Amino acid sequence: MDFELSQEHEQLQQSVKNLVEQDILPTIMKYEEKSILPMELFRKIGQAGFLKAHIPREYGGSGLGTTAFCLVCEELGKAGAGMVHNGHFQTQKMLSEYGTAKQKEKYLDKLLSGEYLAATAITEPTVGSSFKNMQTQVKRRGDAFVLNGVKTLINDAAEADIMNVFARGEEGISVFLVEKNSPGLKMLKKMDPIGMRSSPVYEFELKDCTVDADQLIGNIGQGFQTFFSAFNFSRLGNASAALGIAQSAFDKTVSYLKEREVGTRMAIEFQGLRWMLAEMSSQIEAARLVRNRAAVMEEKNQDINLASSQTKLFCVQVAERVVSDCIQATGRYGCLRENLFDLYLRDVKALGIAGGSLEIMKNNIARHLVGGR
Repeated sequence: MDFELSQEHEQLQQSVKNLVEQDILPTIMKYEEKSILPMELFRKIGQAGFLKAHIPREYGGSGLGTTAFCLVCEELGKAGAGMVHNGHFQTQKMLSEYGTAKQKEKYLDKLLSGEYLAATAITEPTVGSSFKNMQTQVKRRGDAFVLNGVKTLINDAAEADIMNVFARGEEGISVFLVEKNSPGLKMLKKMDPIGMRSSPVYEFELKDCTVDADQLIGNIGQGFQTFFSAFNFSRLGNASAALGIAQSAFDKTVSYLKEREVGTRMAIEFQGLRWMLAEMSSQIEAARLVRNRAAVMEEKNQDINLASSQTKLFCVQVAERVVSDCIQATGRYGCLRENLFDLYLRDVKALGIAGGSLEIMKNNIARHLVGGR
């Protein structure tokens, strides 16, 4: 299995890196502090073509595959995981694989360009990853569907132009595209998370929210299939954001230790610190290889249910260890918020929950290994 990046992939990665360093990092903390989505930065990401790098050319994308998606998320993650709007990429995936020609024509180009922002709505006040207990209901009414329920902890819900909303009906779980300002859609409150704050979190209500039949993604009752296709893919985005965080924290630490004088010596000369760097570097490289393997598998249309769970679990765990060790190695420097270690520490904790908790990842992995539920 070849993990060597093509010239196109390397150019893409460098272009995202340049945008992050020049446009995002200088201003990201003002959005983080108030938990505001930096829409102008999101638009720049779209205008630069980074939201469509992985999409097949037949749908208007660049056709660079899942590896490109991972590289984009890794570089964006260096400005915090909030810059990786996974609900947007999940909606792209659902539409490209299960959307009708009319849905693609109506939404996909706008999602690829960044003109539209999308979100995913699954979680409810009493339901997280347990679909069988989902309370949001859908009922047919003539040629339309009527949605009723409450969704919570939904990133970008108020800012999104469209949301893919999961609901339960007689045929099972289905997914519907709900447009911004739809009658019956009401934001109840903005929440105050510790991490991923540039991707704000909301609770909203669907009260007799009516959507046309052509807003159904895939077939009625096909929600599980749609979910796993999108979320196995997007978990590689979560993992890549964690990798970006780990790499950035590591790079900052190496630079600081090379410049930090301790008595008559430089901090980088101390064996204890050098061993910490050796361990962190090895962990990051191992995590990247796990991620790259899963990306190549996805590009080959192989089943990545196991691989995506392993990838997210391992990459997030590595990022947690690396960020913590970087703060320890840099001392008071690492405790200053302006150096972003605070942002990284909060975001890796959020990544351990977003898109399926690490415990859910372990359950998925164990189910593949020994069976059962």
